[in-house]
Amino acid sequence: GSMMPGMADSGQGGLRPSAPGGIGESMQQQLMGPMEDTYMNSRADALRNVESTIVELGGIFEQLAHMVAEQGEMAVRIDENVDETVQNVEGAQAQLMKYFKTISSNRWLAMKVFSVLLVFAVLFIVFVA
Repeated sequence: GSMMPGMADSGQGGLRPSAPGGIGESMQQQLMGPMEDTYMNSRADALRNVESTIVELGGIFEQLAHMVAEQGEMAVRIDENVDETVQNVEGAQAQLMKYFKTISSNRWLAMKVFSVLLVFAVLFIVFVA
């Protein structure tokens, strides 16, 4: 049918008021022009770029968190290995000291045995020869 200015067909046979200001959506798009359309497209592209950059940053931070967790586990393992090494070195030092004392006492024993043999040899030479 016929349309009155400022009214739009609602699709149900009746008329409804159009957009505020009296201009319909299709007319508004026609009035925007190619320059504003290009600007809107460039803004949309920029927003997509920002979104993809944020997603990439999220992935990078997830990888960083994973690496930090791994490094923490490695630091704990290194600390445990250092403690075990200290215990091993202390045990080795104790064993070396025990061995040193054994060798020292054996040396004194060998010197005593040698001196007793020397005394017997002197006595043998003096009294038998």
